[in-house]
Amino acid sequence: MENKKHVGYEIHTLDNMIGRKVAVLCEKEGLTQMQSWIIGYLYTHPSENIFQKDIEAQFHIARSTATGILQLMEKREFLYREPFSGDARLKRLILTEKGISHHLSIIRDRDRMERILKTGISQEDLDIFMEVIHQMKRNIEKDIS
Repeated sequence: MENKKHVGYEIHTLDNMIGRKVAVLCEKEGLTQMQSWIIGYLYTHPSENIFQKDIEAQFHIARSTATGILQLMEKREFLYREPFSGDARLKRLILTEKGISHHLSIIRDRDRMERILKTGISQEDLDIFMEVIHQMKRNIEKDIS
């Protein structure tokens, strides 16, 4: 058996490790990653009118899936729906203080994860790593098109 390093395998396993850590961080609030992503989306678009249909489009989820997720998030007081003055059928999605607090906690955890990932790696090596990753992405995009 060859002892070759397979780039795709190494990237996949690192992604899984990061994903498991992120899932644990989300679960400490009792949220799924999708719910945390929705909170993050709402947090980063504070001046926009965001509706359920925007969440469906942004995260490529079905209407029924979005309805279930948002209802649970509303029940658990991470967000609320506010009637929209432009169209009574529409309800704007608004983060509550609890939702904002969760997002800020996730940002702190994400920044900590970045520090952990970069520990012991020089800036020069990080710059090379980022260039290699970007080149791999370009290679895949070129091959797909």
